[in-house]
Amino acid sequence: MKTFITRYRAGKSRNEFQVYVIESSTLKRFLVVEMVLGTIAYNVALFWFHNALLAGVGSWAGTESVKRLPVVFRKIAGRQEGSGSMSMFFT
Repeated sequence: MKTFITRYRAGKSRNEFQVYVIESSTLKRFLVVEMVLGTIAYNVALFWFHNALLAGVGSWAGTESVKRLPVVFRKIAGRQEGSGSMSMFFT
């Protein structure tokens, strides 16, 4: 444990000043996805299941699926390019 602590301290300099830049678009996207869509998904799940625990899980699953949806669309679009009968519509 002592070697781990000394290795950790050796990697950090006390004279180092770190600046973290957060873009406003990233902050707005977080607020919209997590707060607004999470609240909507919670209320819809609460209406469907009439259970707060299941509504919380539904809210989490809803926001995570919305965050991962663009990746799924990119993967689907990447597979259809140049192959199959639908390729003539994408060129």
